[in-house]
Amino acid sequence: MASVTAQAMLEAGNIDVTRLRHHLRRVDPAQVRVSVAPAWFRLFWPKGIVAVCMAWAVYVQPEIMDRYVRRDRVDSIGTLIAHELVHLEQWRRLGPIRHSIRYLGDYFVGRLRRLRHWEAYRAIGLEREARYVAAVITAESRR
Repeated sequence: MASVTAQAMLEAGNIDVTRLRHHLRRVDPAQVRVSVAPAWFRLFWPKGIVAVCMAWAVYVQPEIMDRYVRRDRVDSIGTLIAHELVHLEQWRRLGPIRHSIRYLGDYFVGRLRRLRHWEAYRAIGLEREARYVAAVITAESRR
């Protein structure tokens, strides 16, 4: 499968799209494509990254799409896609320049504070927001 809508992945992962839209007003999951990232693109991803949100789509590692097709552990895929859509909301709210400055700035501040890569990554304000909002959406969807 080359690509699918974010909405299809969310629904497979038991995420209530109506609840998601309540939190992410600038994002329509039916209009966002989720595709397997090309091999050349994945070469630039740090080890452990399974998805990346760009302004036009969400790209995932091949095993994520395989799990979706097999309907294997799709609950975690729903949360992952919700997390990536929070990043799209952030991008649209802040614009590409402010988003990039905040994201990279937080990371580099963490590294200057001598945090290891993953610690600095987890400390990025926009990542913390994405984890929190995705967790809220997931919890609301599963009530």
